[in-house]
Amino acid sequence: MIVCVAVVGHQNNPLYIQSFTDADDALKLHHIVHCSLDVVDERVNNPKKSGPTLNETFLGLLYPTENYKVYGYLTNTKVKFILVTTDLDVRDADVRNEVPCCIC
Repeated sequence: MIVCVAVVGHQNNPLYIQSFTDADDALKLHHIVHCSLDVVDERVNNPKKSGPTLNETFLGLLYPTENYKVYGYLTNTKVKFILVTTDLDVRDADVRNEVPCCIC
């Protein structure tokens, strides 16, 4: 289940953050989204070490936590889409196919 969706601008400014859980979890999810921006920057700035090629916008699994998995998508204009899910059994291919459909 998707518990949080965030859209972050090219200067890492939050454009939209929506959590779909209790208000108590919202702050924790905002922190998870904020921490994921470091992983996105690392993958974009060091493409040879890990992650996608330069022309691939789906960043895949950014990092798992005990209760969540965090996925990323980077547009051509460097806007980042961050997806936090509680489904620990979800595959990258499933997220890759769904994220572009949600953006349109």
